[in-house]
Amino acid sequence: MKRSRIAFALSSVVFLVVLAISPVKDMLLEWKGYQKDYNRLIQDLPQRVAPAEIGIRQIWVPKLDRVDRCVTCHLGMKEKALAGAKEPFGAHPRIDHDVEEFGCTICHEGQGPATTYKESIGKVAFWEHPMLPREYIEAACGKCHKEKTVTHAPVLSAGRKLIEEANCIGCHKIAGYQRQWVPTLNGIGSKVNRAWLYAWLKDPKAYFPKTKMANFHFTDAEADIMADFLMGFTSFSDSASLDPLPAEAAAPTEAAKTALEELGSTRISEARCISCHSINGKGGSIATDLGKVASKTSQQWLYNYIKSPKRFQPKVLMPRFRFSDKDLAGVVTYMKTEYTDYDLAEPPKHTPDPQYYEKGLALFKKYNCRGCHELEGVGNTGEVGPELTFVGSKKLYEIDFGQSGIEESLPSYLFTKMTKPRVFSSVAKMPDFGFSPEEARAVAVALLGNTNERIPEEMQVRPKQASTYDPQGEFGKLVNDLACFGCHTMEGRGRLVATDLTQEASAAKRDWIENYFKVPYSLRPILTERMPNFRLSDPEIKVLTDYMSKVFLTDTLAHDLSVTEASAAKGKLLYEERYGCKGCHQIEGKGGYVGPPLDKVASRLQSGWIFHWLKDPQALRPESIEPNNKLSDQEAEALTAYLLTLK
Repeated sequence: MKRSRIAFALSSVVFLVVLAISPVKDMLLEWKGYQKDYNRLIQDLPQRVAPAEIGIRQIWVPKLDRVDRCVTCHLGMKEKALAGAKEPFGAHPRIDHDVEEFGCTICHEGQGPATTYKESIGKVAFWEHPMLPREYIEAACGKCHKEKTVTHAPVLSAGRKLIEEANCIGCHKIAGYQRQWVPTLNGIGSKVNRAWLYAWLKDPKAYFPKTKMANFHFTDAEADIMADFLMGFTSFSDSASLDPLPAEAAAPTEAAKTALEELGSTRISEARCISCHSINGKGGSIATDLGKVASKTSQQWLYNYIKSPKRFQPKVLMPRFRFSDKDLAGVVTYMKTEYTDYDLAEPPKHTPDPQYYEKGLALFKKYNCRGCHELEGVGNTGEVGPELTFVGSKKLYEIDFGQSGIEESLPSYLFTKMTKPRVFSSVAKMPDFGFSPEEARAVAVALLGNTNERIPEEMQVRPKQASTYDPQGEFGKLVNDLACFGCHTMEGRGRLVATDLTQEASAAKRDWIENYFKVPYSLRPILTERMPNFRLSDPEIKVLTDYMSKVFLTDTLAHDLSVTEASAAKGKLLYEERYGCKGCHQIEGKGGYVGPPLDKVASRLQSGWIFHWLKDPQALRPESIEPNNKLSDQEAEALTAYLLTLK
């Protein structure tokens, strides 16, 4: 009986202690402390902010199957008065989404139901989705946004562009990406010299820093094997062959060579090769650097390639210039003299390995060169890397961090993979793309956005369907021959380096277009002319302008009006005084340099285009920086009338 009393007394004491501890623990809960601190903070604000009621808060998003209690502590997210306040009370930066509709963890990751800091950020055992570091936060946009360029997500957009340009899908399967064109290797043995090829295989960026070609870090022996292997492919596709050089270029006298060089310099300038090609680092970035091309290949190849690019590279975006044989002789003579790599060293003397073909083929397949380059006689080796469509959902236990010593997280792994691709394994095959830290992080962000998370279709943003526009007939042949899609867009297809031509006949007058094809010039005095002079024939120009005047036309842009002295005078006042147009445009040499001069605008543009442009420039050219001044119809007509007097 005595023992029972003692046991009962002890249990009563324990029970009382527990009862006492529970309310104390409840009072000391982490989230309650934050809420009390928040209420004290807002008392010192000059603006009135409603105090927080003490209690658990949460956002339930049934569509995303998420419950987020982050708002239990992050109480000032929507309070502008708390911009810049210490965490967790600061206002959330401006975003295009309502937190009540999307929650928090869909973007930030972390453990939504948690109510302590450590658990909420997700860096706890068995939780696979810790909070994304700030520099990787745009990866979350990729869950819903599938378009190439995502508004307000520049890092994600840059990463997707880099993945496509680097042709990652040559080795990896990644949904949503298109394979990029790269030169075929057919006939490479008749195109390049072995010294250049050896140096290129050893370090592509040493020759052309902007190249997308990765460095496979070949040993000297491997580079020798690959060079010998590739130099054995001397036949071009479709039985194409090299024509002999014209006699004047093959062995010119000193005087003839000087004359040819002068002619070549003129033709290269007229063709404006520098618009697409760089020359020793200066110029365009669309195509390869020409500064050392004469040390890469022969005059005969240059002559044949410039004469008919698609004969040897059927899908290349290189236009065919209408050069005569003498012009071509001048161009290649000039290039041979000026575009030489004086530092190119001959590779060490070596005796070709008797088994160079078998060993070269093995290397070619090992590194999946066929993933990017076409080479007849060598089968497709297929994808050699893991699929990356859902790499953002990769589990940590699936990753072998090896002896890298990096933080064991998916963002850290992907970033390191972009900068030191073979650090995780001595037998890794991934080449080095030479990404800068910023580029590597952008690629990692894009890959982290590739998740298998189930997002409702109505919450996803899909890219626009690719244009299937394919002009036919003589116009289509010229578009292909001149590689117009390499710089211009038409009906949604092409590259927007220059003007979109979809409404060109509604914008420009036919006679101006015809004269422009004959002698292209810059519309803006501060910009270098980029449109090449293709030296088109009159029948070719007629084919182009006939098609454009019938197809590249929008009837709703027509707007005829009569010009009177009164309307033109009113428009001149609007131009010079009210809207300050001369701040960007010039007339008779007076004004700014941002926009094109308007001296002869009436001879160039249609009246309807001028009117609609003044009303809403971005409706016609979304990329335009012309301000929308919200003109009334009467103001736009008066300005149009004034501009139509400038002939």
